[in-house]
Amino acid sequence: QLKLEDYKDRLKKGEALNQDQLEAVEKYDEVVHNLEFAKELQKTFSGLSQDLLKAQKKAQRRESLLKLEAEKKKLRTVLQVQYVLQNFTQEHVQKDFKGGVNGAIYLPSKELDYLIRFAKLTCPERNENL
Repeated sequence: QLKLEDYKDRLKKGEALNQDQLEAVEKYDEVVHNLEFAKELQKTFSGLSQDLLKAQKKAQRRESLLKLEAEKKKLRTVLQVQYVLQNFTQEHVQKDFKGGVNGAIYLPSKELDYLIRFAKLTCPERNENL
């Protein structure tokens, strides 16, 4: 663009220009227009790029939150199962299931024994001193 402006100034001062230089001066307005268009296009692409980055970050945060919620749900389920299994280690609960009383269903001794052993294997004992 600077070279074209120089040619234009030289032409105004009456200097002789060769054919290529004259053609370049004739296309000055077109070149300026194309440069302005390119600048606008670059701004548009830059804005789109920023929007895309923001959308990607937002999607990553959302995905992280969904993963965290899924992990929390798994942990809640594990803790609930542990709580139920730990109750099978209490004598009064065992009596209720052996007799099918107090809202408990009847469980044969063998099945109840399996549940008690499973509970002892999967549920760590709590140290009451901690």
